[in-house]
Amino acid sequence: DAQNNWLNENPDVRSDLSDAKLREADLRGTNLSKADLSGAKLREADLSGAKLHSANLREANLRSISLSPAYTA
Repeated sequence: DAQNNWLNENPDVRSDLSDAKLREADLRGTNLSKADLSGAKLREADLSGAKLHSANLREANLRSISLSPAYTA
């Protein structure tokens, strides 16, 4: 999807996805390093292989997400 491609092609941009409604989103392999996901609704999202280094997940809804294998380093 275009948004995932853009995020992967612009790794130096800090994405503001705070309070985003991303329930059941397919974010596999997406570069979310340094992204602000605070308060995001990520329930049942697929974050397999996503890059989450320094991402802000404070108060994000992470119920039933798929993280394997996600990269945090």
